Amino acid sequence: MEYAAQLRMIGESAAHFAASQGGPAAARAVHEGGRAWDMQAWKGIADLGWFGIAVQEERGGLGLFAPAAVVVAEEAGRALLMPPVAMGMASAAVLAHGDDASASALQAVLAGDALVALAPVTAVEGSGHAAALVPDAAAATHWLLGTGTGTSFEARLVPKGASGTHYETRLAVDGSGLADIRIGASAWRDAAVVLQGNRGLRAWRQGRHLLWLLDAAYLGGLADEALRLALEYMRLRRQFGVPIGSFQALQHRAAMCHVDSKASRALVREAARAWGGLRQGWAAAAAQHRAAACALRVTKEVIQFHGAIGFADEHDAGLYLKRAMTVGARHGREVHQELIAVVA
Repeated sequence: MEYAAQLRMIGESAAHFAASQGGPAAARAVHEGGRAWDMQAWKGIADLGWFGIAVQEERGGLGLFAPAAVVVAEEAGRALLMPPVAMGMASAAVLAHGDDASASALQAVLAGDALVALAPVTAVEGSGHAAALVPDAAAATHWLLGTGTGTSFEARLVPKGASGTHYETRLAVDGSGLADIRIGASAWRDAAVVLQGNRGLRAWRQGRHLLWLLDAAYLGGLADEALRLALEYMRLRRQFGVPIGSFQALQHRAAMCHVDSKASRALVREAARAWGGLRQGWAAAAAQHRAAACALRVTKEVIQFHGAIGFADEHDAGLYLKRAMTVGARHGREVHQELIAVVA
């Protein structure tokens, strides 16, 4: 009961902060070319302790782990918060399992002085390494790239802008950035090895699973808020002298969206309860897969509920769809491989 009350307090605090820093206006500013976040806002998030939620107390964190982290991520999604909070929490959780080389980076992340972008290496080019479509990598201070399996696994911490590194940024549909990273052979050799071997691989996978789960929670909050926006419109918009929300056809569609959203968020919370168990990876993958599909379905329906005005770029309904498209597409391949591996 005490832990449940603690989660409610965390949720209320997160909702208040996210509402003050996020919202459709902030998301629209990013969509129109503005920055997704600045260091002042990032340090404000750090002051709330969010980045240390999934970090052990002995490493400077709060030791509350996945159940509390998903509460924060859901409220961030509800407010369309654009700073990469999920990446910050997941990277801190990974760095907490590293050796002495990661200690300073971990403290910088917890203090809000750094953002470490996690990404699996997607290609080895000669002696160099590459990662594709890494969210928020251009805004990060460091990149933590993992490669290999079993005893050959290693994750190296590469400072962004280090000699021998290069990245190209692409804009996602919501205005946020995706980067293709190239690390030359000398830069890769010079980068600090933070994790290695089977033990390092377990910590890396746990961090990636946490990132899937937090993005799923974000999408759950986003879909719920988008539906609330549509329901409010359906109460106000009138046709034939009555609110359009009284039309049975729209009620049925809205009810399906409500059930879809509730089921998706329930799966996220069940996956959080499975944290640390044998089915942690599968649960996180299932939650992310379900949340991504749900967020797309609900936000598309939200635009339909608004009628012609919902298709106008000036209306806020489209912001939720664009954000759902971006966040929902991030982990498709990894999540699919995890789900297939369990079935096989």
